[in-house]
Amino acid sequence: MPAWLRWVSRSRVLAVLARLLKVGSMTESLAIYIPATLFQRAVGLGRVILFVYLLKSVQVQYGLWGLGVMIFTLVCPIITLGSYHGLIRYVSFYEARHRLTQFYHKARWYILACAVVISAIFFLGSGSIARLAFTSRYETVLHQHRQQVYLCILALSNGAVLALYHNVRGFLVGMRLYRVVSFLEVFFTIIFTAVGAVMLLFRPLADSLLWAHLICIATVFTVGLLLLERAIRVCASLTATTPTDQQVIADADSDISGFDSALLKQDEQIEDASAGIEKGFFWRVLRFGFISTVAGFVWQGAGYISFLLTSRYYGKAKAAIFFAFLPAGQAILSLADAARIVLFTHVAKLWESHQRHLAMFVLETSYKALALGTMTITVLIYAVSPLWVKILPMNYYEGVKLVGGILMFFQVGIHLTLMNIVTRLHERPVVIAFAPLIGGVINAILAVVWLPYKGPAGAAWAAGIGMFAGAMVVSIGYFLAERVKLNWSTYFILAAPILLILPKIPLCITWTLVLIMTIFTRWVLNGRQKRLIISSLVRLARNTRNLFSKPGR
Repeated sequence: MPAWLRWVSRSRVLAVLARLLKVGSMTESLAIYIPATLFQRAVGLGRVILFVYLLKSVQVQYGLWGLGVMIFTLVCPIITLGSYHGLIRYVSFYEARHRLTQFYHKARWYILACAVVISAIFFLGSGSIARLAFTSRYETVLHQHRQQVYLCILALSNGAVLALYHNVRGFLVGMRLYRVVSFLEVFFTIIFTAVGAVMLLFRPLADSLLWAHLICIATVFTVGLLLLERAIRVCASLTATTPTDQQVIADADSDISGFDSALLKQDEQIEDASAGIEKGFFWRVLRFGFISTVAGFVWQGAGYISFLLTSRYYGKAKAAIFFAFLPAGQAILSLADAARIVLFTHVAKLWESHQRHLAMFVLETSYKALALGTMTITVLIYAVSPLWVKILPMNYYEGVKLVGGILMFFQVGIHLTLMNIVTRLHERPVVIAFAPLIGGVINAILAVVWLPYKGPAGAAWAAGIGMFAGAMVVSIGYFLAERVKLNWSTYFILAAPILLILPKIPLCITWTLVLIMTIFTRWVLNGRQKRLIISSLVRLARNTRNLFSKPGR
């Protein structure tokens, strides 16, 4: 290759890397991450339909794939003791003190050691895990123990690599590199869909999908690690040019400085204890991550209670139907999680800068906008479920009875966003565990009672109602105990998922009235909150347009 061509190629690669490693404001981050998440979830839903059709003649295999997903989803956060939660929370601390490189070099070896040791423990116990996950009173002969252990080991291998990828992703999120994160997630979605479909065409079995997922997540982890290494090397230049989020707030309310001046002065007087927490601070990161892992594990476990009970009571074929409908709610939760992650990192920056009242104003306003938007989408999906269910094979049509309960379960997860962020800012992530713990117990009790009479639909509604009860008790109790000042309308929005128990027509009428009240009155959103939301949406649209427009236009 001629020297000039090598120079041109290197220049283009560096230009792409520089654009990829750019740090943006909150609205810029949302403009990148939300479309990427929408694309990812759209492809993900299409992938579910594709895999269901490819396994239509062996429905049990799709149920086995679902149980494999359950295993690696649950073990993933445990394998590295949830260190990625600590990375997301505290990377900004080291970045602000120009010690991010040292922190990275120290953290990566601990994370790798955790992954090796804990994965080995899981592999040694794979026989017991397989019996717990795959046993069914209807299928004791169909799937021998050796095959179950094989599937379990594949699932655990997926969990180990996925845990390492999550730590890379957590570091990137903590650095607010949402372009890189978006690229990695879209890249994985595309290659897994393609590789999984090809492998199923030649070998329509559950282990084909587990192998495809393992190959693809290992590939994305390697690419992500290389990009993270590059980002660490250019961290100094990125830190110097990080934009502020104050402008969007100022645009939303021209007198924001006058309104909050006393509060900001009060926040600035908070003692900077950074010198005191520097000693042993890494163990604080680990403690935060481990506690967050416990909370996440309980939440994930609660999410699979009804699925696992359905598998035990009615077999893998019925479990396959349950698992096929889970993405209907997961897609909305993933979209909300994308917004929550961006919101948290930027609100945490305000919080750590001793602008805590301003951080709470941005958080409460953003939460209301997020909850109203996702609840509207949920109501629409529920209302038209008898129509879109027909895109699945006919033997999956009965799953339409599960939609209401599944949507309610995931909508509660979205509404936990407010408590999730507040407890993390207060550095009390263990509180998050109590909501799914209480909800999971209620879920299990209701599912055991309802399954024999209402079938899988009873398990789905047990999940939704059980999680709602746990979330409301813990959220309201925590806010009152900690004296977190919230408007009464925030509590109203927090309780909105209970409306999903209504029949479809009354639900649509009720939610339409809520939206009318939100738009034309100040009962739900006050004037300042509406101005902030409108200003943010305008900036989001502008940044999204700029993202997809050609340079120079």
